[in-house]
Amino acid sequence: MKNFLFNLIAFCAFALSTQTLQAQSTSKDEAAILKMWDAVWQAYESGDEAKMWSFYADNACEIYPDGSSLCGIKAIREGYEMFKTMMEGTPSWTMTKPTVTFLGSEVALLMSDVTADIKLKGGQQIGGPSKFATILHKVKGQWLIAFDSQTPVIPMPDAGK
Repeated sequence: MKNFLFNLIAFCAFALSTQTLQAQSTSKDEAAILKMWDAVWQAYESGDEAKMWSFYADNACEIYPDGSSLCGIKAIREGYEMFKTMMEGTPSWTMTKPTVTFLGSEVALLMSDVTADIKLKGGQQIGGPSKFATILHKVKGQWLIAFDSQTPVIPMPDAGK
């Protein structure tokens, strides 16, 4: 009986210390993700596209609000360059502080509410409120964008009417 109690106490202590270490690791990873996300936006806003693209995995994929999708950093960059030729001026983006949800020790989901104001050549206005979702993957200690998508917020009709 003494051995059983000793083993039970030892197991509980081990489980508690492991849980504490995981919480500390998660906290550090969340801080690293938020710092990385700030760096992505600073690179975008300053026009440092080389730095911006350095945060993307080679096999990253994106789904755009129009439903089109691209996979591979080369295709995403080409799509971005084509989109820039359609724009008039610089788009404006406002974003809430993102939330981070860990899907494993090396995969995380980052989400934020975004409002975009984009003017296309010819005067068409696009953008508005959307939900931005990004899946990040930790590769050799660095968090990289593996997938992102921007889903327009479309008000749903009131179910009670």
